[in-house]
Amino acid sequence: MRITIILGVLLFAFTQGKAQQLPLYSQYVENGFLLNPAMAGSRMYSPLRLSLRQQWSGVEGAPETQALSFNKNMSNNCTTCNVKGNPLSRRNKTSGVGLGAYFFNDKAGEVARTGIEFSYAYHLQLSKSTLGQSGTKLSFGLGGVFYQFKFDKRYIPVNDPKYGPDIVSYVPDANFGVYLYNDDYFVGASAAHLFESSVKLGDDGVQGNIMSRHFYATAGYTFHLKDLVDLEPSVIVRKTMNSDIYYDLSAKLYIHHFWMAASYRTNDQIVGMVGVNYNQYYIGYSYDHYTNNLIADSSDGTHEITLGINFDIPNKMKRENRLRERRAADRNFSKTKTSRHKRNSKSYIFF
Repeated sequence: MRITIILGVLLFAFTQGKAQQLPLYSQYVENGFLLNPAMAGSRMYSPLRLSLRQQWSGVEGAPETQALSFNKNMSNNCTTCNVKGNPLSRRNKTSGVGLGAYFFNDKAGEVARTGIEFSYAYHLQLSKSTLGQSGTKLSFGLGGVFYQFKFDKRYIPVNDPKYGPDIVSYVPDANFGVYLYNDDYFVGASAAHLFESSVKLGDDGVQGNIMSRHFYATAGYTFHLKDLVDLEPSVIVRKTMNSDIYYDLSAKLYIHHFWMAASYRTNDQIVGMVGVNYNQYYIGYSYDHYTNNLIADSSDGTHEITLGINFDIPNKMKRENRLRERRAADRNFSKTKTSRHKRNSKSYIFF
């Protein structure tokens, strides 16, 4: 029994990378709240997100993750909302409290981790606004987490003496984060598994500091190239108490309702991402390609889909979006008309 459970726990602990017990998310920029509770309420809208990730698709027992999240800034005051840039890149402009929650389920082989987190964040205004533009904010967030670990004995043959009811263990924990941001840049840091709780599975007492403390650091800058066109390079650094440092370098380009991104991960992974944000609806897809991984080479790749709805979008943002879209359409029409006129004129002169 002890050996079987240890193998299961080790499988869960190491499938995401050396000593990485928490899942990776390729679309961390758009759904960073999953990694940092201080991001609760940092957006100008209230995002509801469903993330589905299948690692090494086609490999039996490969890791898979589902996460449903929602966060909201509890202040109703948004009189100085800055509407510059793409809607997805805009961040909150009001001080006060942000609340959030997410439900998650991770599974790798016979070990599953299910739980729920409730987060509280407080946002401080660091500089006063000028000309209707709000300044930089600093938020602090704390998340309380409740885990259920389950060892699924259906993976054991029926005639094996180890076969029987599933083994379940319940573990409380906490996460903490800080987040510095405005409409142009963001810098964040967070720590998960603060309690470094022990997990006990089975009568033999398989326990120890299995839930290692995890550290994350993120940073990004948004270049507002022109109306509804933004470029956002970013980086995320991941570290546990017992692992090397890993990081992702990403570049995300917003064009009107569409976005595309590319990312390089230090453990030989290249990620491509595309998505659409139309009105209040959001969808994103990413594909992870491993350049040096035997298991990945025998799989259909790693896929991640994020679906979302943006609530509480300020009316000013909606109006400005419509005005900018009309201006962009008028400019395109004008350019097309001018180009057509020049072609007709040249053709007429030439012939």
